[in-house]
Amino acid sequence: MADVLAGGSEPPAEDPEATFARQATAAGIVLPRKRRWDPWTAAAIVVVLILVTAGLGEVTGWVNLRETPAGWSYQSQSCSGTSNVHAVGTVSAALGPAYTEWLDSVASSMAKTVGQCFDLDLATTSGDGYVPPLGATGSEFAATYALPSSSESHSIPYPLATIPVSLNAVAVIYNLPGVGSGVNLSAAALSGIYNGSVTTWNSPLIASTNPGVNLASAPALVPYHDVNTSASSAAFTGFLASANPSWAPRDGAGSPVEWPVGPGVSSDSAMVATVAATPGAIGYLEIFGTPPAGVGVANLEDRAGDFAGPSDVDTWVAAESVSNSSAVVTGNWSELSLASSPAVDSYPLAVFSYVALYTDLGIAFGGALSLTNASWLLGYVYWLTAEVSVAPLPPAYETAAVNVLNNETFDGTKIMNLENEQTEGSEGGETGEF
Repeated sequence: MADVLAGGSEPPAEDPEATFARQATAAGIVLPRKRRWDPWTAAAIVVVLILVTAGLGEVTGWVNLRETPAGWSYQSQSCSGTSNVHAVGTVSAALGPAYTEWLDSVASSMAKTVGQCFDLDLATTSGDGYVPPLGATGSEFAATYALPSSSESHSIPYPLATIPVSLNAVAVIYNLPGVGSGVNLSAAALSGIYNGSVTTWNSPLIASTNPGVNLASAPALVPYHDVNTSASSAAFTGFLASANPSWAPRDGAGSPVEWPVGPGVSSDSAMVATVAATPGAIGYLEIFGTPPAGVGVANLEDRAGDFAGPSDVDTWVAAESVSNSSAVVTGNWSELSLASSPAVDSYPLAVFSYVALYTDLGIAFGGALSLTNASWLLGYVYWLTAEVSVAPLPPAYETAAVNVLNNETFDGTKIMNLENEQTEGSEGGETGEF
């Protein structure tokens, strides 16, 4: 949140992408060039989609001939001059309402840029979003924070592809009267706080990484956790387990978790409010850009022995530094951990989100999904990976996403041919083509 200037006015809001680019430049990071969509590219996409529609013998003008899956009710946005192209998605409740709003905003951005009306019908589901209703083909994609479990895989009738689309830091927040943001915490210290072995702020595990900070008179340490299944808890406990081998088998990492100590809260807003109102409290939450106001925000230790905060840039550095790991190269996202990031000033605690799709959209939906809609759906997922992200995914992750999308089929025939050219530091645009 912007600092309030003298006189009570706030400074002009800076565009989030511009903020990220400015911070990256200040940190000496050369980012891959940003893909820019021009009107000719947008027009080319529309023309190709029209040809796809005509080729199937459907009427042009973007008439949607797909049958509505049983139990679903479209809430269409108003769109003058053209019929809507719909996509039905399931969103894991663990990702939170801010994530659902982001999915909607991306759909609106794509529709505005391409000049067509594309809208979403999103349903929130408990758990990770796979089953139900994706397993019953009631949803065309699932937005989730994890790969399907082995039991879920057996319940899903067709092969799935999982595509990374966003990256957000999980901030550790606290309330220490007289102490501002920037307290340094190691994974070992956090693990100790949440397993009950570290009970005071002036514990040697905390004091040793904060020379010159007066912690002797700090209030009693009170660790708060999220009582619900959440993406932030999954990432947070995975981070704790990376520092303490006994954490996962005893308390659980991911979901569910048996928290050894501390009270729970039921939402991110409750986490911020509770920590802000409780001297000595500590908690965590996923953030979308700016950390919350009214609480301290901790720096976490990276593998290089430095400390970094939950900024978009430091989180991007962590993800970029593990781009060559087998998890990224093979797309085995369940093995991905930013805690192993070797880079200096890399923030090691974040939530990756994914979109899961059936690998053959024609076979999976048995004619209930048209090729036109399948093409728009893949275009939307592509847009999620890079077009409007505040902190764009590093190049290797985007390449992995494009490779998956290029292998999506409709009744055995590939649907798209997306280009993915990543040239660090070069000028000019980059286009994706169907």
